[in-house]
Amino acid sequence: MTKKNLQPLAPEHWPTALSDIRSYLGKPLNIHNIMAHHPELLQAWMPFRNHVVANSSLLPRQRELLILRTAHLCSADYEWSHHVERGLDAGLSRPEIERVKQGPEAADWQADESTLLLAADDCHRHNCISDSTRRRLDEHFDTQQQLDIMVTVGMYIALALIIRTYAVPLEHS
Repeated sequence: MTKKNLQPLAPEHWPTALSDIRSYLGKPLNIHNIMAHHPELLQAWMPFRNHVVANSSLLPRQRELLILRTAHLCSADYEWSHHVERGLDAGLSRPEIERVKQGPEAADWQADESTLLLAADDCHRHNCISDSTRRRLDEHFDTQQQLDIMVTVGMYIALALIIRTYAVPLEHS
């Protein structure tokens, strides 16, 4: 069975129903240009996306650790490449970003950061956070933060499905 990739929809061809989102995003990324093929989905997605990337109870550094780990586990190179820069902006160093690939057992993580990476691993591997990981989360994160951990990982797993299924191309510089 031959797979036909869905091409990003050029912003000038987005349906008029998406004009507010297009204005908000400025120059949309290719993942948004793919999602623009389904206007209702993109309209529903944006408030959720905005919560995760701007209004989460997690610190930006914590969020980026989760996203980078999820991108690595899902082999979502597109997402990884975008979040390296965002991780740097959130206070991660290049060696820390590379260490994300080694996971929660790598040396030099703070206890809360190792626990975040472990939670991402649990979500990815088991679609659930184990009781032992939850006990560790309870030491560092309140209920709202724990929910934000799960929805952040879940959102980026969903994006990885789209990215990998349609081979979403990186934007040209």
